[in-house]
Amino acid sequence: MTFSEAEIGETGDARSRQKRVGDALRRDTRARLLEAAEGEFGAHGYTATTVTRIAAAAGVSVQTLYLAWGSKRGLLRGYMEHAIAGGEASPEDAARRFAGDMSPQDRINGLADLVSDIAERAALGWSLYRDAAAVDPEITEDWAELHRLRHGLIARIVAGIPAESLRAGLTHAAATDTAWVIASPDSYDLLAGRLGYDLDAFRAWTRRTLTAALLTPTAG
Repeated sequence: MTFSEAEIGETGDARSRQKRVGDALRRDTRARLLEAAEGEFGAHGYTATTVTRIAAAAGVSVQTLYLAWGSKRGLLRGYMEHAIAGGEASPEDAARRFAGDMSPQDRINGLADLVSDIAERAALGWSLYRDAAAVDPEITEDWAELHRLRHGLIARIVAGIPAESLRAGLTHAAATDTAWVIASPDSYDLLAGRLGYDLDAFRAWTRRTLTAALLTPTAG
């Protein structure tokens, strides 16, 4: 039995459509699980939340959860990466905002804006990781890696500031470490969570503090 080119083409188109439908369903399932995880983690914390509870909230089976994310740890990592990325696909994509010529002050302002946006989206995720890392060694590894990624992103942004625009005696490495501490989830937690700063106030504080700590008075 042989098939005509038209029949083969129709078969290929059908398979392509099936694949697109399947991919869309998988994306929808992963997204629903992320949304359910956010609600359950926020209400019960990482340790007390079960995969059964998350799956039920998403309207899927536990087996589907494991197929989509592998584990509760994988789901927490996925939730955190989604919260950090926002409209960006990765830290590298976020760093591309800072490509090209920018004044030192514009670079500092851009970093403050980026950190403020991430801090608001990822506040729950950071607190979940901090608490879970105290009792789960695997989460501790993920927590350390997330800090390394954040440090690396800040290093790439700070590297674009000319050395002569940095405060006297401040190297790019030291400037990166300083910015990493100032523009941190802990700062957001203290100022927004403890003192009631709104996002605009935190953004303004981050800009002022980074500018004072990193740049010479004449840098623009």
